[in-house]
Amino acid sequence: MINLAPQNMFRKRIVEKALTELSHRTMVKPESVRSVACLIDLNILVDMDLDSYIKELFQIQKNSITAIYYAPKSSKDLTLYSPQFNNRHLHWDGTLLHPMKKKVLSKKYDLLFNFFSKDNLVLQSISSQIKAGFRVGYVTVDHRLNDLMLGAENNTADQFFGTFSTFFSKIKTDD
Repeated sequence: MINLAPQNMFRKRIVEKALTELSHRTMVKPESVRSVACLIDLNILVDMDLDSYIKELFQIQKNSITAIYYAPKSSKDLTLYSPQFNNRHLHWDGTLLHPMKKKVLSKKYDLLFNFFSKDNLVLQSISSQIKAGFRVGYVTVDHRLNDLMLGAENNTADQFFGTFSTFFSKIKTDD
């Protein structure tokens, strides 16, 4: 039997380092939102038309919205969702290995929505590597990932975006 504990410990240490670095960044609320990334855990969000909510909130085109998906393991039922990361994409040394990694993680976004409600090394690793000025997610995950944290009761798109827009509009930008 192979002991995977040291491997997971090393991965966790690398992700923890990335989260600590993320916690030292400066939050930047954009004056206008032109690009949005959504990191989506397919365990909690399937069949939600995020694009329509985001387009309505910010009046941006669909091509300005990037969706990045996560499922614990690959499945033929989820092939529509691309790019899709799974647990096998977090290498033993803590690096992400995925053919779309460079394309997804090299862009800068005005806003990142973290649509996952439980801490997970793969999701934490991806989120910590996305370059976003302002980050929104659930209070139930590591607080270093998000600038604005919404309660877990915001589990439908209407609730989430309603609560988000109420608080986001009240956050002051630096002049």
